[in-house]
Amino acid sequence: MEKNYKLEIGRNQYDRIAEVFREPNGLIPVSYDLDKDTVTFTISEQLRLHFAKFAKKNNVANRYWLAQMFLPHNIEKYLVK
Repeated sequence: MEKNYKLEIGRNQYDRIAEVFREPNGLIPVSYDLDKDTVTFTISEQLRLHFAKFAKKNNVANRYWLAQMFLPHNIEKYLVK
């Protein structure tokens, strides 16, 4: 069974990810918290690894910075417990 992550990030950050990675990105929104202005979504391990590739090579600056959250040492901050 493939590992999935349930993450919570600010709505603006979620919107930027959707805009920069224009192809169908596989992020599955679960909920939106109006008070905190955050989006909770799930992402598969396979897709996390795909996004993390952009964080390792600085070929497109906006993808590089957005993808930092998908690196193993950063993703813990966004996990829904």
